[in-house]
Amino acid sequence: MAVAQCLIDHGLVPREEVKGHSWYKNGQVVPDATFTVWVSGHRDTVYAGKTLQEWEDEATAGWPGWKCPL
Repeated sequence: MAVAQCLIDHGLVPREEVKGHSWYKNGQVVPDATFTVWVSGHRDTVYAGKTLQEWEDEATAGWPGWKCPL
């Protein structure tokens, strides 16, 4: 969730792409089942030189102190 929010906030995932999804409300990622589907479908998508999976792995390793590095 934090990674997706980071990528959206910094324009790496266009707001137009997520607008209208049930998990994106008022500019915030609010995870639900369809968010999990979206993440699964984008695991290999590269954002700022790293796949979404790599971003997620780094965030998990640094949790709870992980902060968006962008």
